[in-house]
Amino acid sequence: MVSPRHPVILKEKRELAPNTLELTYVREDEAAISYLPGQFFSIDFRHQGEEKSRSYSAAGRVADLKNNREFRFAITAVPNGAASNYFFNANPGDRAKMSGPFGALVLPRVDPVRYLLIGTGTGVAPYRAMLPELEQRMSRNPDLRVELVMGVRNPQELIYGTEFATLAKDYPGFSFHACYSRRMPETPQAYEHDGRVNSLFEQLGVDPQRDMAYLCGNPDMVDESAAWFMERELSAKNLKREKYKFSTF
Repeated sequence: MVSPRHPVILKEKRELAPNTLELTYVREDEAAISYLPGQFFSIDFRHQGEEKSRSYSAAGRVADLKNNREFRFAITAVPNGAASNYFFNANPGDRAKMSGPFGALVLPRVDPVRYLLIGTGTGVAPYRAMLPELEQRMSRNPDLRVELVMGVRNPQELIYGTEFATLAKDYPGFSFHACYSRRMPETPQAYEHDGRVNSLFEQLGVDPQRDMAYLCGNPDMVDESAAWFMERELSAKNLKREKYKFSTF
């Protein structure tokens, strides 16, 4: 079944980090935009006279998704990218078309003992969308554990990092790890690590009987990490993944 395409309007645009923006769209008819945390939408736009489409995970930290009216997502610039050219030059009031939601990178009804949420760059967007639901679940179940591992090149690219670090202070069951592949800060915080996300995996003490792992972001990271987790007996039941493909077309 083909998802209908709804006219949407750009409501807000803000910089999250150098070369990374957050855009917020609303439906032109002001209808609700419903989705499950972790899902994504496709945005259609015109580039050099041709219609293009790109998919982005919902990044909004929304407490009441039943009455939600916005689709918020993050995008990092790709050199000569059609989507980058369009969205980085878009202005509030500009129109596009949106379809969705799509995707199965969502939380199960029954929690595992621990969630491992692993992402690179804007691949943490779906995890930010999960925060309100995870907060509720941790409040109901103090034994629930959540480990969020985020990989970027340097501290300046750490989008939503302050929110994740604050949540770790508020909830004993929530842990945040920021991994820098190129440059560490001079005085790192306890949650900051040198290296790529997979350099931290051994420290997590993965247990296929109690853990559920999520992978989102750079395709190479997703493939390499999935192979690592599968070697430790995680399967399709407790290993979810979504790749972000970077296209210039």
